[in-house]
Amino acid sequence: MRIVSLAFEDKVRQWKLEPMTFGRLTLLVGASGVGKTQILNAIQLLVRVASGQSLNGVHWSITFQTTPNNTYSWEGEFEKQPHYFDSWREDSNPSNIRYERLVQNGNVIVDRNENRVFLNGEEIVKLPRERSVIEVLKEEEPIATIFHHFQLVTLNDYTNIERSIIYKKFDFNGEFKSIGDIRDSKEDSRTRLHLAYFISSKDTFEVIKETFLEVFPFVEDVKIAPTEYPTSPFYSKYSSLSIPLIQLKEKGVENWIDEFQISSGMYRTLLQISDLYLRADGTVFLIDEFENSLGINCIDELTTALVSHERDLQFIITSHHPYIINNINYSNWKIVTRHGGVVTAHDADEFNLGKSKHQAFTQLINLDAYAEGVGA
Repeated sequence: MRIVSLAFEDKVRQWKLEPMTFGRLTLLVGASGVGKTQILNAIQLLVRVASGQSLNGVHWSITFQTTPNNTYSWEGEFEKQPHYFDSWREDSNPSNIRYERLVQNGNVIVDRNENRVFLNGEEIVKLPRERSVIEVLKEEEPIATIFHHFQLVTLNDYTNIERSIIYKKFDFNGEFKSIGDIRDSKEDSRTRLHLAYFISSKDTFEVIKETFLEVFPFVEDVKIAPTEYPTSPFYSKYSSLSIPLIQLKEKGVENWIDEFQISSGMYRTLLQISDLYLRADGTVFLIDEFENSLGINCIDELTTALVSHERDLQFIITSHHPYIINNINYSNWKIVTRHGGVVTAHDADEFNLGKSKHQAFTQLINLDAYAEGVGA
């Protein structure tokens, strides 16, 4: 999936995103509080709508591609129930959809209002009014394809990774035979990395490892292998178990370091690198505050990886870090401003930024729109 454009309005919270466009890599920049994170949240909310959830008083319009030859637009609106104060609710009285429209390459697939539903120009039976057509008709093509692609949107929050000792056992001869099987799975980042190590071909794992070693040259090897837990209050109930864990071997250090002892920055870096190789084609990554928990060496290499990767992936990220902003071409920037509850994402060329990265960054940090960001 590739998100092309988005407009979104939350009438309950009186928050509105003016129509904006996205590229293969989009960096949202701007002062704190202007709405960068809310843009990511709006995309996540549409994933929930596509999965059948109801939102109170929300209007949306999104354009996306599933392949270069298939462009879709999807728009709709839920009724606003004024006695509720939140848009996102899970209760017995969900909001109903007022209208919904799904278009493929200029041809209307679904046209729906409060009373009638048309599929490919023919009226069909009424659908549950609180659920989107993408969820209700997900068994029908091409809507099944659309539903699948919305499941590829993922929020990567590596700052709160749970390092669980629970290890799933898989049938490597059946369920996962290739990297393609791993990419198509619904497993988390850590489990995908485990699977990549244990399948018969380890080529992809070796690429991930070598990339990681370039970031941390004091590390000489990475493996996933069982480790016996020592006797301690924390490990006592697992002392008789032997569970595979991510392990690092540092130069000049005799013992391997397991994932519970790896620093948060190193652990996050390893999983982010893994995701570049182990997520499905068409994945859309939403990453808030890209620099969180990362040292400057990690930021350097990961920023380079985002810019230079060649797979069919999309990244929509936010950052305040000068290195990240300065090393992503300003053609990928969206400068976010807010006036009251209305958020606008501007292209860098609207502000006549310089043609070199250094000039553009220097001008950016001196822009009133960047420094202030919010107007009444």
